[in-house]
Amino acid sequence: MEYKIITPNDSKYPQKLIERLGHRCPDKIYYNGPLELLDHFTIGVICSDDTGGIVLMETNQVLFTVREYEMNYIGSWHSIIETEIFRLSLFRKNKTTTLFSAKGLQTETFESYLLDRFYPPLGDFPERDEYFRRAKTGEMLILSVCNPEERRQLRKNIMERNWTVCMLADIVFIPYGEKGSKTYTMAKRISKENIPIFTIDHEESKDLHDLGIPGFNRKTVKAFLEDHGAKVAIPKNEMIYLTDIPTSQQPPIKKRPTQMELKFDKLGK
Repeated sequence: MEYKIITPNDSKYPQKLIERLGHRCPDKIYYNGPLELLDHFTIGVICSDDTGGIVLMETNQVLFTVREYEMNYIGSWHSIIETEIFRLSLFRKNKTTTLFSAKGLQTETFESYLLDRFYPPLGDFPERDEYFRRAKTGEMLILSVCNPEERRQLRKNIMERNWTVCMLADIVFIPYGEKGSKTYTMAKRISKENIPIFTIDHEESKDLHDLGIPGFNRKTVKAFLEDHGAKVAIPKNEMIYLTDIPTSQQPPIKKRPTQMELKFDKLGK
């Protein structure tokens, strides 16, 4: 893949990293695509793959609210729940998604990255074509912080990728990370950086709650999102309600069916 390199001395280098990490910023970020997507309000996502149905169900409930907000989604999109959120990030056509690879961009391509996420039974969902279209037209961003020639996903690269994902985000969502997992280790590290972070409001995520990470449900997450700057994709003041339309222009409301009975011709007629 063709890629570009950006360093902290470049004016286009992500300001969130400089503000949060200073001299700890990655020396080089390799990328392909519109780097300005990172200027959008961004939600970072990491999640352990050792999740059950309850966690997935509770996460989807939270996502019913999250999906209504305009934001750039950034993550590795590997685990089952991450893949669910990966799909959701194109819920509205104006949303954007940033891909972050733990491989080098000399070997990783948009196609190889996406095909790793579109495997059965997740291979045929509607957003698939839109992802490939955006990659083809240069509307999608992919990042890496490891050696461009790296073909494997080494643990150190995975941890550095997840760390950078969270540092680039305005808020971080970690639905699940049991104690002892890479996700838990990262959550513990991120929580010390004062990055806004949240999880689901369920006993399954108790290990994250014990780290002081707040849990939210479909109703309570709204306040958290808006307190940290998230905006609804279609502001309420721009929505058109039937009551806003003059009575003379409203469609007629039929109180009775227009066909009062069914009639059938006899056979042969």
